[in-house]
Amino acid sequence: MGRVIADAQLAATRNAGAQVAFMNPGGIRAALDYGKDGSMTYADIFTAQPFNNTLVTLTMSGAQIKAVLEQQFSERRQRPLILQVSKGFRYTYDLRRSTGDRVLPESIKLDGVPLNFAKTYRLTVNDYLAAGGDGFQIFNQAAQKQEPTLGIQDVDALEAWIQSHSPVMMDQTPRIEKME
Repeated sequence: MGRVIADAQLAATRNAGAQVAFMNPGGIRAALDYGKDGSMTYADIFTAQPFNNTLVTLTMSGAQIKAVLEQQFSERRQRPLILQVSKGFRYTYDLRRSTGDRVLPESIKLDGVPLNFAKTYRLTVNDYLAAGGDGFQIFNQAAQKQEPTLGIQDVDALEAWIQSHSPVMMDQTPRIEKME
């Protein structure tokens, strides 16, 4: 479900230059299910994403993106809080590695190209994450350094994406991999 939402948010903010989108799992409150007649209503979509968050597109360096990925595995958390990512972004993590070095740098790729830690990228998150929600303070630091681009409400982005991709087929391409 988080993958679908991240894909929808990326599609809705491409005109703001977005290259990748991140979605926090706590912002997803229900699964999306088609009704017996094959329909899905706005109420169904709103049940899945009930917060009416605004999409925010930020500019961040590759190094900042890596740092955000590392924040998923903060020692302050009892368990990792994995952000879902949009299509075209992928990485591998290893919980056996030390905190702050769990995401394998060479594995972070955007559209098949390794992330350049010195280069900047445009990414979309909801306004909760952009404000540092769920402990992802690096998003807030990026938002304060430059004027972020505000987009539509997350639920409206999801509705538009579902309308243009119905019936929704889950993309099975690996995005986030855990080393065992």
